[in-house]
Amino acid sequence: MEENRTLKPEFREVRFRCAESHPPARFFVITAHNPDGVSVPDAFNTRADTSLRKEIESLGFLSFPVTGGSPDFSHAEPGYGIQCSREEALGLARQFRQDAFFEVREGKVILISALPSAEPDECLGLWSALLRL
Repeated sequence: MEENRTLKPEFREVRFRCAESHPPARFFVITAHNPDGVSVPDAFNTRADTSLRKEIESLGFLSFPVTGGSPDFSHAEPGYGIQCSREEALGLARQFRQDAFFEVREGKVILISALPSAEPDECLGLWSALLRL
């Protein structure tokens, strides 16, 4: 059944919060919240976030906090902007059982599936337009 999962439409409506005033020209946004697309208790998400942060640190990647959420932020998932390769980002997303992650490249936000039934990458718009203060 998992092989046939597709990305939820909510991924295409994402907005971001980021305190980094000058983020790098290219980075990936990954969270550890709500693995396999299933809402889990806050305590689980907190532990998963700590594990992701420690993994990022152990790999030596530069990172900074980024939260992705719904347009009104009634749903939000804290995560990280990470400087690494696409393959490393995909590995982290899959390790933390995420359906998708985002690449920010040359000011554009690209949705990338981490599901086995990988869907094509999709440009969602400009980082500056999807960023909420």
